[in-house]
Amino acid sequence: MATQERENDSLRPRLLRSTSKAADGRNALLSFGELPEWHQDNQYILRGYRPISGSARASFRSWSYIHNESVNIYSHLIPAVAFLLAVWYIKEYLTSRYSNITGPDFFIFTFFLLTAVICLGLSATYHTLMNHSHKVEQLWLRLDLIGIVALTLGDFVSGIYMVFWCEPLHRKIYWSMIGILGSLTIFIMVTPKFQGQNFRILRALTFVFTGLSGFAPLIHGVKIFGISQMMKQSGMPYYLVEGGFLLLGALIYATRFPESRYPGKFDIYGSSHQLFHILVVFAAVTQLIGILDAFGYNHANRTCV
Repeated sequence: MATQERENDSLRPRLLRSTSKAADGRNALLSFGELPEWHQDNQYILRGYRPISGSARASFRSWSYIHNESVNIYSHLIPAVAFLLAVWYIKEYLTSRYSNITGPDFFIFTFFLLTAVICLGLSATYHTLMNHSHKVEQLWLRLDLIGIVALTLGDFVSGIYMVFWCEPLHRKIYWSMIGILGSLTIFIMVTPKFQGQNFRILRALTFVFTGLSGFAPLIHGVKIFGISQMMKQSGMPYYLVEGGFLLLGALIYATRFPESRYPGKFDIYGSSHQLFHILVVFAAVTQLIGILDAFGYNHANRTCV
């Protein structure tokens, strides 16, 4: 008991300094060692941390100055706004280009774009509020992960629509599959019972299985139509490039390169998480180009009986 009180006494000055500095903005940025333990995530990023704010307003005020989360915030905030505006632009583009476009066609593009907005918007908000408090950081971390699941659903739903252009039964089967897996993953993310280290592997496996399930409709499509036709009608070349972006991003994220090789050199710009964010945006844009290309081919060359 006495030991715990001494530990609390030693932490209290640090927390008080952090909280009192929160309003000072750019002049109060902290080093890694000055952070509370729950906020110490990447030991290779040495400086540029915002103080613990305890206030959403103070955290959002940090949009106005440069710190080591600025690129993480804006690299997803700006694309989130762009994808939201694209909902209107893509509708106008499709209407002007195709005479007999249908409601389901519009829905597929809108669904994908909105899942991108959700994913990127939740990510930007998480990185904004992660210095609020441990409780708020954990809440928004889960919401950030849910956003990733949402974009995964958007990718798969739109891709499946293009692969099985004239096969509604196949569409429904694969949409049901990804819907169930996505819902299960979200359930595990938000259920308190499945939080903590004991269920870390389970949480990781649900993400992995949900992601890998995207190969099933592609493999099925290749079996039905052949690889050559699939490359034309499904957008698969773009999906492969998209997968490459995501794999590269995951590798950079896992190895924390380049800051793990050069600690302190990428505190503000160029860190692994920032590169990961940019590659996620590249992947989402590639998916959009892929489904637009597939839609154009199917609209011109495939007539459903």
